[in-house]
Amino acid sequence: MPDINETIVRHFFELNGFLVRTNIKYWFAGERGGGESDIDLVVYNLNPDKLNPPQTFVLTVKELPGLRQAIVETKGWHTESFTKGLIRNAPRIFNFVRPEAIAAAADTVFHDADFRRILVVSRLSRVPDSRKAAVQLLKDGGIDHVIEFSTIVRFIVNQGQANKNYPDSEILQTIRLLKVYGLLD
Repeated sequence: MPDINETIVRHFFELNGFLVRTNIKYWFAGERGGGESDIDLVVYNLNPDKLNPPQTFVLTVKELPGLRQAIVETKGWHTESFTKGLIRNAPRIFNFVRPEAIAAAADTVFHDADFRRILVVSRLSRVPDSRKAAVQLLKDGGIDHVIEFSTIVRFIVNQGQANKNYPDSEILQTIRLLKVYGLLD
């Protein structure tokens, strides 16, 4: 059964016109042995705005049209803010940018074409110095962009309409019901 956070992020990219592939497997060797892992999502924009590639580290919906292709890791740790301390204590955050993962994405999907590395996080710290330190640590770890989960949820909520049925989308159907019963504006 897929992780609900990954499902929500997948739906977000699909609603924004991306083709999405899930679970690109790779093997890695670590300090305590090795193992199998996967890249959560690979996203491909069929019609990217090549003149306006994303320039900011923290992406918004407005910048997505300029994104051509990317690997995406989802960390839906919704009770946590991503701070320097959290990032340092959870090195698995960077597994999807390990050389083995990058090679798997390049060999399996992108065939050596350039792609971005996106981490979806619950939220970055709102304290400016803490946020700046966290962003720098993520950049130093090989991550090109971050999308905060609130950006994703807000976009999906705005897509759902109370008077429209969504038989092919459990997420939008749930949003619709919440709107019908006045639980979302």
